[in-house]
Amino acid sequence: MVARSALIGAALLCAFSSAHAGRFEAGSFTAHDTSANGNPVRVNFQQTFDTVPIVVALIGNTGTDAAKIRITNVTTTGFDELILEPDDFDGPHSAETIHYLAVEPGRHVLPGGGIVEAGTETVSAIQHGSGVGGAESWANPTYSASLPAIPGVIAHIQTANNEPLASGSSPSQPFLTATTRNLTASGFDLALERSEASAGSIVASETIGWIAFPAGSSGSFLDVSNASVTWSGVNTASNIRGWNNGCFSNPFGLTSASAIVIAKKNSHFGGDGGWIRRCSLSSSAIGLTVDEDTSRDNERGHIVESTSIIAFSRAFHALLSPSMSVTKTSVSFTDQLGSSFALPQAQIEYLISVQNAGNSPPNYDSIALVEALPSQVALVVTDFGAPASGPVQYLDGSPATGLTCSFAGFASTTDCYSFSTDGTDFTYQPTDSGDGTDPLVSHVRIVPSGFMQADGVTSPTAFTLRFHAKIK
Repeated sequence: MVARSALIGAALLCAFSSAHAGRFEAGSFTAHDTSANGNPVRVNFQQTFDTVPIVVALIGNTGTDAAKIRITNVTTTGFDELILEPDDFDGPHSAETIHYLAVEPGRHVLPGGGIVEAGTETVSAIQHGSGVGGAESWANPTYSASLPAIPGVIAHIQTANNEPLASGSSPSQPFLTATTRNLTASGFDLALERSEASAGSIVASETIGWIAFPAGSSGSFLDVSNASVTWSGVNTASNIRGWNNGCFSNPFGLTSASAIVIAKKNSHFGGDGGWIRRCSLSSSAIGLTVDEDTSRDNERGHIVESTSIIAFSRAFHALLSPSMSVTKTSVSFTDQLGSSFALPQAQIEYLISVQNAGNSPPNYDSIALVEALPSQVALVVTDFGAPASGPVQYLDGSPATGLTCSFAGFASTTDCYSFSTDGTDFTYQPTDSGDGTDPLVSHVRIVPSGFMQADGVTSPTAFTLRFHAKIK
């Protein structure tokens, strides 16, 4: 006889490859008037990050002079802001309302399976307008793994290695922004953009932070207060022209009077360089224009460019993280004694439940469960349910997880299930020893496909596995 607890308490080894549990936030701040104070001013995050994030920001169109927003000294608690003008303008600039997005480095998965990846690149490659000396080139960052589709990408310089003592009271030299082009599912081109401003020397590389996000998609997630935030990502057509050409409106995919919207140019068609500024904002659309300096000519017109836009329904701070748990129970014995012991050949039914109570999925195809069978039992290898369904039954929960798990046969190397006699080599093909079991099977591995979605509001998402074993 075997103690019931020895059969219920068999080890279950679970591996969940989680996306980096990451904080990110979006918000706005007022960049100060540099005619009164030419020094950088600190902006504090809404909450402290666990690691130093990438910060990408979009400047508005206050005043008539060309300008950019410089972001430096990024830490887990905040960053420094400073509005700078190119070397052909006087330097001081009026206060501006800035929208920003901060994301911790790594790959993060949004509810619904959308992937956001953030990273940095040390860049010495330069692009510039006509009349500016020096060779042009591009850096080529790649993602940690290919994305399901071409994403939107927004990038911003994080350092000031070439202009550490810049003052908003005087023109910026060298005047630099970040520029991208050739977005693909595996990476993109990235460079420092001089535009037509040639004053000042570039003697060091700069760190450019970038954030890739699903374009043509939308969804929602919970912030740290468990309140819902709606998001949307858009890659526009080539319809944004220059400062002198007007303000070009594009819908950003959601409707909110308190929307936070960040956009960056993702093409490089104009020979004068240029960078994106916000020129209008409504509850559902953002007006954008390509700004230029006037170092080589007096015009700030520009041919059409495309942009990447990401919008959020409001300011927020969020922590995206799966919260996985596994429970295992013995559902029933087929012996007739009703005691705490089981006799040989008694059949046991096991039930394993896997839950995600977090606010984001683990990585795609990352859930792997390895069930170590107690030495006292033999796996029943006949079909658990319908013919050809296999010995393990997969049941999705409600709300649905979004995972799939199918059985194609013991010889299959591509279905959800594999078997082992030692817990290491999972190429074993079980066979019926005559009583419906294979006593040689010591481990069963179950690898569902897809993203395990997160509900995070009402109840965890979950799936269950059922299988039978006989006491030897």
